[in-house]
This record gives sequence, structure tokens and C-alpha cells, in this order.
Amino acid sequence: MDWILITRNSPTPIGAIGFVDNTAAVVVAFYDDKDANKDGNISAGEWLTFKLSPFSMKGMNVAEVAMQARHNPMVTERDPGFYQTSAQIFVNFAHAMTMDALYKIYFSKGVSAVGSGIAKTITSDMVKQMVIKKGFEKAVKDAFKESVGAGA
Repeated sequence: MDWILITRNSPTPIGAIGFVDNTAAVVVAFYDDKDANKDGNISAGEWLTFKLSPFSMKGMNVAEVAMQARHNPMVTERDPGFYQTSAQIFVNFAHAMTMDALYKIYFSKGVSAVGSGIAKTITSDMVKQMVIKKGFEKAVKDAFKESVGAGA
């Protein structure tokens, strides 16, 4: 496998594209999605922002590497179809992010309330109630993601 390093606004690479023959086969980000400033460390502020965000940022850096790579002549000359591939990677990331935000904004509070009610009906033990509530929330969120094609 051959690799082409991908940079953005500095000589420090943000990721790489791996090629098998002349086909881009792997997109790798060198930074964690929580590392917003790409300094190699996740500060408390970055971690908190990532956790409190109303939408998932999972896959953000891979999408960024793909989008930067589509402007790299070494990548596009080797695999002319990568321009379309990078667009699809971005669309998949944006769709998952949008569906996650939609769930968190419109459904999560109601699902949590229903889960609490069900848990209190089933048991009076607080620990068991929490387990039932969280299990219910996870099941509903997974069903929602599956129904909208955002993956679980």
C-alpha cells in the first residue's frame, strides 16, 4: 500500500490516503475528532464541547482529510474517481450528524421521560430504573438511526 500525506494550511499532515494500485482504498485522519485545533492534545474545553454538542462529530476529521485530498493533484491524478468518493464521505458524515442532531433536539427528552416512566412502573430500585431507562433510550436511538439510515 502506498500513502500520500494530506495537509491543510500548514506543512503538518492532517491525514493520509492509502492506495492499492491506483485506487484510493483508505482515508486516515491523524487527529481525534475531539481535537478541534489539531494540536495533538484534547483539552478539557475541546472534550466538553464535543460531549455537549447537539450533534455527533464522529468522522469529522476523516471527512476533512477526504475533502482536502480531493484538491491534491497527486491524489486525483492517481485516482480520478476520488473526487466523487470524497464527496460521498462528506455526505455520509453530514447525514449522520444531521440525523443525530434531529434526534437529540426533537426526540431525546421525550424518550427519556417515557423511559423513566416505564422504569418506575417496573421497579422501585433506583439502580434498576437507571439501567432500564438507559437501555430503553439506547434501543429507541438505535431504531431511529436505523430507520433514517444513519447507522447505529
